[in-house]
Amino acid sequence: MRLAIFAITENGIKIANRIKERIDDEVEIFTPPKAKGSKSWIGSIVKEVFPEFDGLIFISAVGIAVRAIAPHLRDKTIDPAVVVVDDAGAFSISLLSGHIGGANDLARKIGDTVGAMPVITTATDIAGKPAIDLLMKDLGLKTRDKAALKRISAAILRGETACIFADIGLGRWGDRARAHYSVRPLSHLEKYGNAYENVVIIEDDTPVNTDVDALVLKTRRVFAGIGCRKGIRSEEVKRAIRAALASKGLHMHNLKGLASIEHKSDEQGLLEATRHLNVGIHFYSAEELEKVSTNKSDFVKDKVGAGAVCEPAAILASKGGKLIVPKTIYGKVTVALAEEV
Repeated sequence: MRLAIFAITENGIKIANRIKERIDDEVEIFTPPKAKGSKSWIGSIVKEVFPEFDGLIFISAVGIAVRAIAPHLRDKTIDPAVVVVDDAGAFSISLLSGHIGGANDLARKIGDTVGAMPVITTATDIAGKPAIDLLMKDLGLKTRDKAALKRISAAILRGETACIFADIGLGRWGDRARAHYSVRPLSHLEKYGNAYENVVIIEDDTPVNTDVDALVLKTRRVFAGIGCRKGIRSEEVKRAIRAALASKGLHMHNLKGLASIEHKSDEQGLLEATRHLNVGIHFYSAEELEKVSTNKSDFVKDKVGAGAVCEPAAILASKGGKLIVPKTIYGKVTVALAEEV
């Protein structure tokens, strides 16, 4: 995660530095300006970083954090995780986006780092039941039906029956899901869908047509733009892609295609990786990449004729989607991820 820490007092700054030293995530610390009379410094910085960071950590009173983030709240599915640590480092409070944003896990991680007690208030965690929005986060899913998500989440808390119909693997979530819900293949939907009070459908590539009243979750569709050195091995490409996906909590079922420059169309290691990953690959001309590239390099342009490869390739493959992982170097491979909107 990319984390912003806001520390106000001297002791708060010490805690912030301790978190940065001991945590694996990318951390940027913000402290009060030296000039006096800058009471609104937190508010102005939060306005800038709120949409750019995965998590915000306030080492302050809860009220300060609430006032700072309030004008920027949009939706639980897109707001960053927000955690508040008191100035003594005694409590680590999950304040916002506990499940999808990951604030609950972040509060626990910070608690382990500084010796604070995590404070988690989400109802499903208190009841010991796995939440649907946590399943969405862990499996790289999304939905536009917020009303159905709220309705089914409440129903599960009341103890109503629920079934998840899916053809994708549930991974480490599987055992937890089966302990509280029924889990069936998607092909069983028409036969058994009406047998449950609540139904959750996980769509992958093919939309599901059904009369069953259900919450439909869709897999996030992500495309990887690839740059690599000549003679790259297939394993190096696959390892880099997996690492890029993992950095955003995504899985192989979220990967829908690869893309690169025409110059790499005969790179055997890249082609072999594509076959092993069971996805397609598209090669773009230097001219096509130049039209959408922003972070250009003269060195890269001299080599392949385009100022950038992996970022514009990912954006083009995702049909103008959102860049969620910028160009990242993994050994001899560079990867960028873009999500289809």
